[in-house]
Amino acid sequence: MSDRYTVIFDGRIMPGKNADMVKERLKSALKTDDQGLARLFTGDPVAVRKSTDKATAEKYKKVFTAAGAFCEIRKDEPPGTPRPETQASAPAPPEPADPPPAPPASQVKTHYTTTSDGGKMVITNIETVPGRTVTEHFGLVSGSTIRAKHIGRDFMAGLKNLVGGELKGYTQLLQESRQQAMDRMVEEARLMGANAIVNVRFSTSSVAQGAAELYAYGTAVRVQ
Repeated sequence: MSDRYTVIFDGRIMPGKNADMVKERLKSALKTDDQGLARLFTGDPVAVRKSTDKATAEKYKKVFTAAGAFCEIRKDEPPGTPRPETQASAPAPPEPADPPPAPPASQVKTHYTTTSDGGKMVITNIETVPGRTVTEHFGLVSGSTIRAKHIGRDFMAGLKNLVGGELKGYTQLLQESRQQAMDRMVEEARLMGANAIVNVRFSTSSVAQGAAELYAYGTAVRVQ
């Protein structure tokens, strides 16, 4: 006979978690009512699920962890072995449903940037490309541009300081700078053989009086 396990919860909540939010998450995940939820938070150990298999017990533990609460899995002892007393268990809730599977790569819409040779490059500021798998890592790529002030734009900006409003000349300047820095970063990644850049970030710095650098950088990878 295979080993059996009991899932024990004593009302403990993880540090930094909001108690009301934890309770609401458990109520939803375990599909219980207010009375059933109250029985879980008496402060005494409660057997949430008795004599179940290891996989089911682990599933319950993941639910409690995701909600922000601690729970314990105890291996059932053979008959006749004394066990720690626990409060009468609340009605066993239905087994938590498995999370929905991620959509296949063919259903994930990916947007590309066209490279100088007509190829495609994925650019994202997160660590992965949804629906794709990283097969090769090339390392850091970057692009930058340094732009100086324009006397005409400065004059118009001075007028705007008097009447208020958007400094459209500088807005356009920043947009052009971002695009140029990103184009140079993409070109560097293309020459490495990458088809995606992840963790993309931008930064600016002053390099001389009246001139500033806009810097774009990320990690070049190949995905499929």
